[in-house]
Parts: sequence; structure tokens; C-alpha cells
Amino acid sequence: MKPRPIALLVTPVLPLPGGSGRALRAWDWLQQLARGHRVHLLVTGAREDWPELPSDYPAETLWPLADSVSITRRLQRLCGLLLPLLALVSTRFVSDWQRWNSSTSLDALEARLAGEAVQRIVVFRLYLQGLGQTLAARFPTAEYDLDLDDLESHTRLSVAQACWRMGYRRDAARGLSTALQYRLIERGLAPGYRHIYLAAGEDAHALPARLRDALACRPNRIALPGTPAPLPEGELGLLFVGTLNYPPNEEAVRFLLNELVPLLNRQLTSPWRLRIVGRHASTELQALSRSMPQVELCTEVDDLGDSYARSNIALVPLFAGGGTKLKTLEGFAHRRAVIATDQGVRGLEAVPGEHYLPARDAGAFAASIVRLAAHPDLAERIAEAGWTLCRQRYARA
Repeated sequence: MKPRPIALLVTPVLPLPGGSGRALRAWDWLQQLARGHRVHLLVTGAREDWPELPSDYPAETLWPLADSVSITRRLQRLCGLLLPLLALVSTRFVSDWQRWNSSTSLDALEARLAGEAVQRIVVFRLYLQGLGQTLAARFPTAEYDLDLDDLESHTRLSVAQACWRMGYRRDAARGLSTALQYRLIERGLAPGYRHIYLAAGEDAHALPARLRDALACRPNRIALPGTPAPLPEGELGLLFVGTLNYPPNEEAVRFLLNELVPLLNRQLTSPWRLRIVGRHASTELQALSRSMPQVELCTEVDDLGDSYARSNIALVPLFAGGGTKLKTLEGFAHRRAVIATDQGVRGLEAVPGEHYLPARDAGAFAASIVRLAAHPDLAERIAEAGWTLCRQRYARA
């Protein structure tokens, strides 16, 4: 039997089915490639947090690259932040950009393949583009795809704005400069890729017209739970999920605690509880949540299914970020009514009032929560429509 062809997947994180948003997207890539290829997985991230992989892990070989690549040096990074236009001169001035620091791993990879043809190269995230270009030069017959996921420039600018609103002025300035660097790189992307993927199709307009034929939308996808848990009875459960040292998530939690909770205390007459699930909460957020008896901060949760089982409504009060939001898809997948801002549903084919309830401020969030609590039939209809959309459009096989 003819052996399957080789594919190389370059990613900043280890692909995992239950990891972060990046890990989930990388996992989706790994699963797809493994259906028709023998996948060699090249991971640039540090390996301290990697779990033991099962014997049926879909990669044929895992190549840890943490010692083989380097990021921008401190002095060059500082120069690039002060003078973002230096990104036009060299990516050595671009924050987070990764490059090979030796050819040892490349030589070992070529030796391992022993002359076998590489059919596909997929590079996940723009700041790994330099690694992919080197691989493409070594394996010139391979089809070369770049998965941007989201637009680095837009996301970093949006996150910088969130930092500014929260008073993190230095982080905001750094993010603004980095956003400009990546905008220059995005505008300078040249043809040569078979496909350039984006999670949100609406981001395509920001890239040069010369790339139009290569641009494709690859939405984030999520595994549906076997059977969504029935809605809990009695206490109304509200849920927010997110890594809490990521500025858009921190801003969302501040919004919930400082603006939404006081309104709910006045407007809800029946028992309710807000659960915030996420790691790396600041001491300020921890102290603030402890001061509110209706709020429960859960920092170590292994199974989100239990959190959704105890909740009636998923809240997505995001005002910054990029791409598409997995937390929104998770709410749909667990068949829970979702209340979200425009940012919370960007890039998704979700219709306000049908798949979710839209809200832009604390008053609108509170009014929607009160409405869903008073009309369980509406909550059920919204949840069912969101679940159907997720199953039809965003479910991972």
C-alpha cells in the first residue's frame, strides 16, 4: 500500500482538544491533516506544561522547537517599539517574531524524512511566518498555507485599547506600537501561499487585494458535548469563562463586577449566582469577587461541562479582541442562552434575537437577564437556535 504523504504543521502551542483557543485551533488543523497525511508537528512553545500524550495522538512525530528558535532580542524589540517603521526594514525589530537560531532541527527533520516528499506545509500564526518560509525553501514542491487565525494588527490594537481603558498605559503604548508593526507586515504579505486563512471572514477586507485569490475563511470549531445538561432549577446561574490575565477578559470581568452585579442586585428578586471561571485572576479581581456574595470565582476547573450544568445563561461581555470567540461557541454548544456584545459574536453567523441576545452596556445585559429569567420559553428557544447553529456550522467532527 502506498504510504500517505507528509505534512508539516508549525504551531506556537501543542495542539490539544481541551486547551486554550490557540490549542483548539491547532488541534483542529492536526486532526484534519492527519486524515490524509503523516503529520510532523513542529511546536515552538515551551514544553513545561505539556501533558503526556496518548498513544493515538494524531501526529507521527513531535518536534519541540523551543531551543531551535528565538524571538526578537530586547534591544531590537525596544528599537522596534520606539520606531515601528523599522518593521519595513527587518522583522528582527518586530515583537514576538520567531526565527530559526540554528539549522540543527532542520537538518534532523530532513534526515528523518530521508528524501520523502513533503506535500503540505501549514504555518499557524503570522509571527511564525519566517519559520514557514525557511521550510518552504527546503521543501519547494510542498503546498504552503498560512493560517493567520485573526489579524494580529487589529487584535493587538483592540487589546491595547482595553489596556488603556483599564489604566495600563505602558501596556497600551506597547500594544499600539506592536499593532502598527504587524499592520505593516500584513500589508506587505506577498503572494505565494496556496491559502491564507482567517477565522472571521470579515477581516479579509483589511488585507491587500493582491492576496484576494488566496484568502479563505476557516472558522473556529468546537466539539459538541454528548448530551447538553438540562437547565438547573432554583437559583439562576450566570456564567463567564475566560483566561483572566488576558486584557479583554479582565475588562469583561471588571464590567461584570463593577457595573452588572449592582444592577442585578436591584432588579432580580429571585436567587441568582454569577460564576466566573478562569485562571490567572489578579489579586484585585480576586478581592473584588470575594466581596460579593452572589459571585463565585472558580480558578481551577478541569471540566467546563459541570460549570455549564450549573448555569442557565452564558455571558460574553467582550469589548476587545479579535477573530471569533470560542467562549460564545461553548455557550452555544452547551445549549445555553447567550447574551453577548458585538465583539462577542464577531465573525459568527449568529443573528441577534435568534441565536443570542445582543447587549452593549450593563443596562442592556441586566434587562436581557431579567427577561430570560422571566420567560424560560424564550431562553429555551434562544439556546436551541444557538445550539443548532453551532452543530451545523461550527461543530468539529
